Amino acid sequence: MLLYILTVCPAFLAGMIQGVTGFGAGILLMLFYPFCFSMVQSTFMCQFLCAVLCVSIVWRYRHFVCVRLCVLPLLFYFPVYFIFLRVAMGLNMDGLKPVLGIFLMILAVYFIVGEGKIQMTAGVKSAFLCAALAGIIDAFFGIGGPTMVIYFMAVLEDKKKYLGTIQLFFMMTNLYGTIMRSFSGQLNPGILLPLAVGAAALLVGAWAGSRIVDRIDIAKMKTFVYGFIGVAGLITLVTGL
Repeated sequence: MLLYILTVCPAFLAGMIQGVTGFGAGILLMLFYPFCFSMVQSTFMCQFLCAVLCVSIVWRYRHFVCVRLCVLPLLFYFPVYFIFLRVAMGLNMDGLKPVLGIFLMILAVYFIVGEGKIQMTAGVKSAFLCAALAGIIDAFFGIGGPTMVIYFMAVLEDKKKYLGTIQLFFMMTNLYGTIMRSFSGQLNPGILLPLAVGAAALLVGAWAGSRIVDRIDIAKMKTFVYGFIGVAGLITLVTGL
């Protein structure tokens, strides 16, 4: 019972956060799931659940999606992810928990201090840089979204087009990751039920987020979430040593 509580609660929170801010579900899931599951299982669950979530958000913003803007970064992302997933499979992923903790703390510092300060011009070089970094980080931890946030914010100024297009990119990459991990033997029958209840909680959370988005101070909520990510990263680092 405790396992399912620790699966459902983070999923609900992750869905609500992404429903409000447009991203962050994977980061929230990877804060908690490595404490309940192995790193391999956690990363698989993260990518699968994020794929489910993105499908629902893409449908919501389907009239604003710019499909062609996803093509170039996806062409760079897929081969990089494929290569580094092979690398990750040859490593002891549970031994990388301290690395995950450090990465989460770096993310927290960036989002609190540097968000919006990195300026980028959209083009082939920036698409390759952001997509390649996303592919590498996704292959190891399933949370490569932040680099693509920077890219698509440079490409799109309209908020709804940005939300619809980046969710389409995330949907494609997470579906690809889920399929690749399944063929690699990472789909364990023991996580099927947690996946089902987690997906349900995630969708309910996203629905709740869409209902309250106009009633809360998103800036304050982001600051709280980013601070929480930093603390959780520190805990992950310490417990993984």
